[in-house]
Parts: sequence; structure tokens; C-alpha cells
Amino acid sequence: MPHQQPNLDTSPPVSDEIRKTTCYMCACRCGINVHLKDGKVSYIEGNRDHPINKGVLCAKGSAGIMQINAPSRLRTPLKRTGPRGSGEFEEISWDEALEIATGWLEPIRKEAPEKLAFFTGRDQSQSFTSYWAQAYGTPNYAAHGGFCSVNMAAAGIYTMGGAFWEFGQPDWDNTKLFMIFGVAEDHDSNPIKMGLGKLKERGAKVIGVNPIHRL
Repeated sequence: MPHQQPNLDTSPPVSDEIRKTTCYMCACRCGINVHLKDGKVSYIEGNRDHPINKGVLCAKGSAGIMQINAPSRLRTPLKRTGPRGSGEFEEISWDEALEIATGWLEPIRKEAPEKLAFFTGRDQSQSFTSYWAQAYGTPNYAAHGGFCSVNMAAAGIYTMGGAFWEFGQPDWDNTKLFMIFGVAEDHDSNPIKMGLGKLKERGAKVIGVNPIHRL
């Protein structure tokens, strides 16, 4: 009796709706198609019609779905209940969290606000870091960009007179020698990676200046 192959659908539909937006996993803002199934995010892919990434999407961008689906995603404020480092927390309300934060911050602001130093990551709050810090009265603040994108931009300003940033502004079709500062070639953004591909295809030279600390 001949063996029968199971009737498998190898290309099932991953969504019933597609929303076009931009990725927020880095500063490139690559265009993405967000697939929704039953109103929930089910898949993220690059948008081939977007001028920045032309459909290319890195692993970090694809993993953006975990901002919604990760089981470890925080949904309420957590208060430490055990010793520092014990990993013991309990969920509390936003009102209680605000009360605790106010209790810590108010005395410092009255006494010497410059004693407060804080850092924000790459999220929506990054836009308000400077505004909030100046209103509080401290100059000691930083955001994710100061440890990521800004180093590359600063190098461009002091060498070429203009910020390079992640979007990739060189003449990729005619450049013969390309220098990139402050970031490794394999850690670049999608637009720069695509540009580097054009350079290498034409045989252009690429020099990466990426200072690192060696132990």
C-alpha cells in the first residue's frame, strides 16, 4: 500500500489584516507591515515600498513583536519585597508607585536637585528626558542616544562637518572610499548595510573606525 503524504497547508494565512507603520526598535524607523490576526499582532515584515529600508528588516525589528507578546512583559509597577538582588517583587498600583517616587524625589529637589542623575532608554520617554530634567533642576541626565547613535553623529560633525546618523546619506553609487566612525560594520542600520553592499559590489574600499576596550 503506497504511503500517503499528509495534507498539510504549508502556507497558511498569517493574518486577516495588515497595518503599515514604522519600526521603533532603533532610530532608522524602517517601514514595516504589521500582520494582525483576530486583532492581535501575529507577524512583522519589512515594507518593500518604504524608501528607508525597501523591505529589509533586521532581527531586532522582527523581534519587535515580543514587545506585545513577551510573557515577561511588565503590565503593572513592581515593588521589591526581598533583599536587593533576590528577585522578589509584588505588583502595586500606579497610584502607589507615584506616591513612592514622589516621596523619594521631592526632598532631593528641595535640598539639591543636581544630586539626581538618571538615564532613559530608547522609548517614547526619551523625547522628554531633557524637558523633565530641566524642570526638576538637574543637569545630570542622559538618554540611550548618547551611548548609541550620537557617537557616530559626533564623529561625522568633527570630521566631515555634518552628522551621518543611521539613515545613510553618502553617494553610494559613486563613493570610492567610505569611512564609518563609532560603530562596527556588522552592527549598522539597514540603510547603511544596503549602501555598504553597493560599495562592495563595485569594489570600493570601506574603513571602519570603531574604538573598543580590550581587557
